[in-house]
Amino acid sequence: MINLLAIAAIACVIAVCFMIIRRVSSRLQHESRAPAGLSDPFIVKPSIQLGDGTGDFEIVFAGIGEAKDYKLRVYGDRTGTIDCAPASSYPVNVPDATPAIPVHRVFRVPVKGLDSGEPFVYRINFQANQVFNASSRAPVGVGEKSRVIVTGDIAKWGADERRIASRIFAEKPNLLALVGDIAYDQGLLSEYLGKFFPAYNADEAGEAMGAPILRSIQTVAVAGNHCVGRPDTMSFPDFGQKPDHFGYFVYWSQPLNGPIATAAARAYGPDLVGPKARKDAILAAGGNRLPRMLNFSFDHGDAHWVVLDSNQYMDWTDPAMRDWLEKDLAATTRTWKFVMFHHSCFHTSRKHQDGVRMRLVADIFQKQGVDIVFTGHVHTYERTFPLKFNIKRNSENLLVDQFGRVDGDIVLDKNFDGVDKTHPDGVIYVTTGAGGAPLHREAMPEIWQPQTAKAVSGRHSLTVMDMYGSKIVVRQITAQGEELDRFTLTK
Repeated sequence: MINLLAIAAIACVIAVCFMIIRRVSSRLQHESRAPAGLSDPFIVKPSIQLGDGTGDFEIVFAGIGEAKDYKLRVYGDRTGTIDCAPASSYPVNVPDATPAIPVHRVFRVPVKGLDSGEPFVYRINFQANQVFNASSRAPVGVGEKSRVIVTGDIAKWGADERRIASRIFAEKPNLLALVGDIAYDQGLLSEYLGKFFPAYNADEAGEAMGAPILRSIQTVAVAGNHCVGRPDTMSFPDFGQKPDHFGYFVYWSQPLNGPIATAAARAYGPDLVGPKARKDAILAAGGNRLPRMLNFSFDHGDAHWVVLDSNQYMDWTDPAMRDWLEKDLAATTRTWKFVMFHHSCFHTSRKHQDGVRMRLVADIFQKQGVDIVFTGHVHTYERTFPLKFNIKRNSENLLVDQFGRVDGDIVLDKNFDGVDKTHPDGVIYVTTGAGGAPLHREAMPEIWQPQTAKAVSGRHSLTVMDMYGSKIVVRQITAQGEELDRFTLTK
């Protein structure tokens, strides 16, 4: 008996030591991924992004040199060689950041002239020396098959995040859509550099390190609350505390075809808190993207996508914003219409029942024939039945209360099964916020809401959508490729 107790005690000590070693190792790995030294031409290695419309897409990177130091050449499988140059660059200088961030510039390189879906290789020279090469595919066009992966709530530099990144890369999507909360905890530049880029733009693919996703797969991102310095409802970006807020506006280049909301203009202007010099430095780095890049739309293959800002400062009763959204959705001729924003507005989570203010625009989604709304924020997977939401004023005659609650009646299409009956009467809302951050274990069947068709908690996962013209197949899979849900839509 004594021997057994001794063995058990030794085993416990070994287990504790192993856990400590793993934590220290993880911390060292994280710290080793601080911004590259000045001998490295890149602070952020290249990524394939939507861009602002100057080209068909953009290659975006950050480095220590000037625009004249970098030369980029694209080699298309069919169209041949295309020489490209940075269309713009902007300085990033945050002297007080901890850990230290070297002064650098972000470069945007528009690329045009490739055929839709064409494979290509691109190479970058720095001061006449080749320093980078990668391969990708041009965006797909109308009538072409496409695979899109959607996930969110990802980057804390944890093992689950890296496993999800590895699975994304293995699935070979044409487009990756991130539904917010990209770099925890506040979306700082230092958090992008230390947590997001190391996993999503790793030099090699593997569950232990992540994958070279950004350099090879076009990616679009939504701004979640953790992206803009608002980890909870009582917090706000304070430049007196952290000088490197708003990595979202500095390191992403996306369409600027949406309006600047009055509420956002205040939130990112006179309402900003902290020393003026610090604020001005980030505002300069964010340029015309801050805050216009919060709401925009784009086309991909047979689908039209609208990206919306769902953060708590937004006012979606604003007639100008509602008018833009409705006209944008009405104008498209693409077969499918998708909307993505961060805060889930139909879900089972008890923690987030207050933040459903995006129900304010459900009527527009219904009227304009939106097929699926993709969200995150709740760290689970959940799919609703096709639904229509009829808003009503609360007891105080308000459409939305101070906590973001919106009253109304929900009409469900329970005839839709996604297998034999694939024409939904209503909008399907998919919450896919299990992309790497700690999970919310709140999707047990006993707390499902009437609109819940499927919910899975306790498993990190991602959404894979295959588009075949008038048919799409949507699957939810784990980092190991296990299928958790599947449904089909047809037109």
